[in-house]
Amino acid sequence: MLSNVNLMYLGTSVLILLELSYLSRFWTQFEAWLAMQEATPDGLRSAGVAARPRHRTRWTIVTIYNGTDLTKQQLVEMWASRTPAEAIEVLKKPDVEVTNASDKEAQLEKLAQLNERVQTAFREQQ
Repeated sequence: MLSNVNLMYLGTSVLILLELSYLSRFWTQFEAWLAMQEATPDGLRSAGVAARPRHRTRWTIVTIYNGTDLTKQQLVEMWASRTPAEAIEVLKKPDVEVTNASDKEAQLEKLAQLNERVQTAFREQQ
């Protein structure tokens, strides 16, 4: 299972401190994607403004260093509407950097199962 710390990104408000390297690092992108999802009985779905224009997002992006409004827009466009399968495809690319390659492999395997685990958790609550 994903760690409890990672799962927190699915249910809490998230402050993203965005700078240029954020867009190339595995953990920051993975956490941004989780923050932009919501758990539903049908599995994970976008919690983004495109999905529900009047809905307040759970994430706040503050740019730091050389981050810009364009960087902020790029992050939202990159992750807000991606499905779990699409997120895996992006995160597994070689230009998504991670210090420990085995972390990336392990988390992507767990992410592949997360959508089903969310659905199962909702069914078990009924």
